[in-house]
Amino acid sequence: MKQDIELNINGDLFQLTVETHRTLLEVIREEIGLTGTKEMCNKGDCGGCTVLMDGKPVLSCSMLAVEAEGTEIMT
Repeated sequence: MKQDIELNINGDLFQLTVETHRTLLEVIREEIGLTGTKEMCNKGDCGGCTVLMDGKPVLSCSMLAVEAEGTEIMT
């Protein structure tokens, strides 16, 4: 299943159609092309994928991209 979302990342708005099972990490790296957010353990243990969401650190490998809609994300 796919869903249209809008993500505010580093002050830029991105309108995307993503599969609902894709993580925020996958979308940031593969769809948007921002590779500074690292894919490391992909389990949420190491913190390499941490981004700021509304000023709070979150693990982007543990969050679905559709859950991030309407927030401000900094990589």
